[in-house]
Amino acid sequence: MATLKVGKSLKDTDILWRYLSLDKFIDLVESKTIYFTPLAWYSKTDPFEGYMPQAGMEAMASISRKYQDQHIDALEKLAQTLPEHAAPQIRKLRENAESHVPTMKALFKNISACLMVNCWYRSTHESEGMWGLYSKGGVAIRTSVGALKSAISDSEQSPVIHVGAVKYIDFSVASLKPSDCVTEDGHLMGMIKRVAYGHEQEVRMYITRDREKGSLEVQEPAPTRVSVNVDKLLEAVVISPFAGESINRSVRAVCKWSGVNENIVSKSKLLDNCEYLLDVYK
Repeated sequence: MATLKVGKSLKDTDILWRYLSLDKFIDLVESKTIYFTPLAWYSKTDPFEGYMPQAGMEAMASISRKYQDQHIDALEKLAQTLPEHAAPQIRKLRENAESHVPTMKALFKNISACLMVNCWYRSTHESEGMWGLYSKGGVAIRTSVGALKSAISDSEQSPVIHVGAVKYIDFSVASLKPSDCVTEDGHLMGMIKRVAYGHEQEVRMYITRDREKGSLEVQEPAPTRVSVNVDKLLEAVVISPFAGESINRSVRAVCKWSGVNENIVSKSKLLDNCEYLLDVYK
């Protein structure tokens, strides 16, 4: 069974929206899975995905440098106690120690790139901006943190999924401390974004790639899916206010054949005629 670890930044009653193109909505209700995308695939829309401000990156790098310096210092002391013919072995060990920092740099980048995420918008209301960005011809599905927990707990898979609010930070602020680069839930890479993306009000689920303990292997970023109880997940399906009648009919047909309760399907009223407001002058 999948384990969803919910951070303290969220409450069960928090309302979440996911804005989907029609094909992605069909994929959700047909496959009954939630799709997790590797962060590497977002590099064109936000090349800073997976990174932290300089203060946070420096704090992590300092751990690697300290480890490397300690090993090199220990080797220097050891070399002074060994006979001269041991010099080649000491030199080899030193080369290995000196490779630690660049190895950790590559590993950090790879771990971040392979992190798999599924993103939601937290708000009590739908968003015109989110419609425009992600779903002019599709739908928005509405759920809650509590419903999401219930829907995922039915999964027969066993990944550990973390979910929490993304923290937005101005990366250009020179006075940032390492502690500023950690979310309320204690998350680091994948849960920090630049303040320019603050309008997304993002709640993010993430799954880390499995690695052998101590492995320095560079892995290829790849997506994954987690099965979900669609009936428990969907509290509302809202058709885009920009969608034409053909999209409206298509969404309703998809919901009908996939067994989605027709009572939770509606067309957004965002662009409804407001002339009725002038009735006060009658």
